[in-house]
Amino acid sequence: MPKKLFRRMAPHPDTLREHKLFQRFAHILHDPNLWHFNRHSVARAFSAGLFAAFLPIPFQSPFAAILAIWLRANLPIAVLMVFITNPLTMVPIELSAYWLGSLIVPGEFKPLPESFEWRWIWDNLSSIGLPLIVGHFMLSVITAILGYWGIQAFWRIYVALYLKKRGQRPPAP
Repeated sequence: MPKKLFRRMAPHPDTLREHKLFQRFAHILHDPNLWHFNRHSVARAFSAGLFAAFLPIPFQSPFAAILAIWLRANLPIAVLMVFITNPLTMVPIELSAYWLGSLIVPGEFKPLPESFEWRWIWDNLSSIGLPLIVGHFMLSVITAILGYWGIQAFWRIYVALYLKKRGQRPPAP
């Protein structure tokens, strides 16, 4: 089960509460739901982390942490999910966001030039900016929803297969 792997990788709540940077937030970090690895907490964490990951904002990790605290989701997983967006995945994410935004925002879709240069972005920022921002917001919402329901489904299937393997009947929903 991924539960054991997550527990092993996640920092212990007491070490974070005692750290000098987090001492003023110790009363917030004391909530056990921020550290539990159950179906609902992990699904909410995936949702919060994916939502924050695809927003075009700086400091996505603190934003994911705030969302996790507000949603009472697993804090370490929410913060780790933000790292889906990194320099290796930046180009496909930006292109997907622009394509999705251009489907929603009326206007002309500007294809990339044959010989791509960063200057092209700055020259066309006024026409690609709004579709890009709308696309990022749509990616955030879509991936958050898919992440939540995907984890819920994965967890239920895993538990059903595990109980079937043990010869027990899964509990009724």
